[in-house]
Amino acid sequence: RILSIGLKDVGTLGSNVGGQGLAYNQKIGTGIFVFGYPSGSHPDGNHAFSGSTLKWSYGKTFKASSPTIKAQELVGIKSSFTGEGALGSAWLYRYSSTKRLGYLNGVTIGVADRDGNRRYDTSVSPYFDGETYGVYKTAANNWSGKIV
Repeated sequence: RILSIGLKDVGTLGSNVGGQGLAYNQKIGTGIFVFGYPSGSHPDGNHAFSGSTLKWSYGKTFKASSPTIKAQELVGIKSSFTGEGALGSAWLYRYSSTKRLGYLNGVTIGVADRDGNRRYDTSVSPYFDGETYGVYKTAANNWSGKIV
């Protein structure tokens, strides 16, 4: 038996299902929503999240630093998300809950316990600047080609 699957080029993913915009060079202190599916435990062993439902945090960005993360600039936001299930979480600027749209302005790359109480209280992202936008535009302008 031969299985035949008919593939049809219908255009780009974003053109078909939509997507978030991109924000860069935003001022420190800007309000940001962070979305994720946190599931891991805090350092004290508490499992605050199951990882089965989408959770969000909201706060204002602040300059952050980490001796273990090599990055030119980092920003943080107060968030109790644990790393497991939340790394890679989207940071959305000007998010509208009615439209469910915003502008991607960060991605969680780490979490921290800044007050030392053995509970995560901060999510960390690289700062999205003009260089980030340049990489985005270069990728957007380079069509990967058809798969069919």
